[in-house]
Amino acid sequence: MEYSYRYQVRISDLWQASMYYAYSSYMGMVNLVCIAASIALIVSRWKGASDPFKAAMVLFLMLFTVIQPVMIWMKARAAAGAGRPKLELTFARNGIHVVSDGRIQDVKWQRVRSIVKKPTIVLLYMDDGAGYILRNSTLGKTRDEFYQFAKNRIQENRTPENR
Repeated sequence: MEYSYRYQVRISDLWQASMYYAYSSYMGMVNLVCIAASIALIVSRWKGASDPFKAAMVLFLMLFTVIQPVMIWMKARAAAGAGRPKLELTFARNGIHVVSDGRIQDVKWQRVRSIVKKPTIVLLYMDDGAGYILRNSTLGKTRDEFYQFAKNRIQENRTPENR
């Protein structure tokens, strides 16, 4: 079985992956607690608060709901750079064939550390810290089938040292 996808990396893909990472980690739990605490603080103290304290409460809420996502967006934009490469990925039993801006690379399944399925994207993590983001619009109706295929290939190609 072989899967072939062509797509262009978008800033929103990197932002989305970073947001998933940020909110599914320990930091995400802290963020959610801070959001809940700031809402509770605003609801319980708004009437009797001075103007500077009201501003501080709103700023505290915005820190986790607006400012942090914007900072993650800016980081994704910087990571994507001006030249967002067009990628062609072919997933086969023996590995991944990558074509990017005329450069060709073959990646063995042993180098793929894991695959993660999120609601709107699928992430492939490589052993060198790099990875591939496959959005649902790219995968189409093959999303679940592809995920199972890749997951099986990763498990079959695990070596004792990376288990």
